Amino acid sequence: MGNGPITCPTTSVEGGQLKTYLTKRQIQLVQETWDILKEDSTKLGVTVFLRLFETEADLKSLFPKIVRMNENNELEWYLDREMLQKHAVTVMEGLGAAVDSLEESNFFNSVLMSIGQTHNKRNVKPQMLKRLWPSLNYGFKSYLGPKYTKEVSEAWRKVYMYICLQMRRGMDSTQSAKAEEDLMS
Repeated sequence: MGNGPITCPTTSVEGGQLKTYLTKRQIQLVQETWDILKEDSTKLGVTVFLRLFETEADLKSLFPKIVRMNENNELEWYLDREMLQKHAVTVMEGLGAAVDSLEESNFFNSVLMSIGQTHNKRNVKPQMLKRLWPSLNYGFKSYLGPKYTKEVSEAWRKVYMYICLQMRRGMDSTQSAKAEEDLMS
């Protein structure tokens, strides 16, 4: 069920609106399943990030405030749980904002672009964004069980692809601004 990596689009979504990227049915599926997922979104977020750290070990270094690594760059059992939980809450709130913005996403687009700029400053590369999907997909499947159908997975995959696109736009704008600064100095 869409467990592998995704390809984040590199071109603009028509009209820049999330609702133009999803069918009415997909919007409905995402909203219905979010109502279930948000009941324990903090635990879901922690599950997603623990899975990410297990499956994408090289990304652990991007989370120095959360992950404690040993000399072999292996995840230690000691994590800063409080920081992990804070980051998980932030990411899940972002997903909730996406769901709330399915009908009107101009503001959400600007927020995602800003998040992309912040991630770019923390050395997150655009191609890394798509690597969160398998862990997010795992978390959704774990929490929704049989309600996480192929159709639901596809709807959420499209939402995540859209998020990647907008964050990438923010990352690209940061890189363009830095290139201009370099030219001016």
